[in-house]
Order: sequence, then C-alpha cells, then structure tokens
Amino acid sequence: MVLRVGGLIDLPPHGEAGFTLAALEALGMRRLRTTTPWTRGVQEFGGVTLASLMQAVRPRGARLRLEAINLFRAELPLEDAWQRGAFLATRQDGAPMRIRDRGPVWLIYPWSARPELDISTYHERAVWQLRRIEVV
Repeated sequence: MVLRVGGLIDLPPHGEAGFTLAALEALGMRRLRTTTPWTRGVQEFGGVTLASLMQAVRPRGARLRLEAINLFRAELPLEDAWQRGAFLATRQDGAPMRIRDRGPVWLIYPWSARPELDISTYHERAVWQLRRIEVV
C-alpha cells in the first residue's frame, strides 16, 4: 500500500481503505504542470486529483489530516479537494516518484495556474511522502 485513507469515510465499511500505486492511479490519471517551492522550473506531474480520491471513499467529515512517512503532519479543509485543485502526484516526468524524490505520493497544488495559492498556507499543506489521510 502506498496510501491509506481512514476516519469518517463510507468506503469500506471498516473505516479504512488502502491503495496500491496502481489502484490509486486507476481513479483517473491526470497531468499537472506547475512550479513548486522545492523544485526548479515547471515540473510535469502525473497523478490523481484529491477530489477523485475523496469521491472513491465518500468522506463524511470536513477536514483532512495528512501524515507523511516521517510522521510530519498537516491538516487541511476538505474543500481544498473541490475548490483548490489539490493533486496527489505519483509520477514526475512520467516516472513513479521514489521516496527520496518526495514520493511515492506528494500532495501539491496547481501553483502556476492559481498563483493565489502560492503562499505559505498551501505550501505547508503540500505533504510529500504522504502515507495516510484521515477524514475528521
């Protein structure tokens, strides 16, 4: 499993869903070209929208708690999925993202297309090496 989603969700009935890289990407691969504060120039990412993941697990809460492999944590409103284009990057330049390259899952935003999101609030929500999302 590369990502687990738990908490207040309707799927599965036991309150936690596990996604392999293939299962996550099967939710609908998209591309996102954007700059990030941690990379040089415009990068091309592949992955799925946070909205697609949330549609799959059917959240009943209003906030998401994210946890990285190194136990870094961030919290964000669920509306970031629907209104701000939060994106779960799993590929960079077509290749699966490795742990040492911020993978296998990195939550990012479309900073180039939406410059109003290119501020510390959304930078702090950009969790790399994401391993768990809890809906609260």
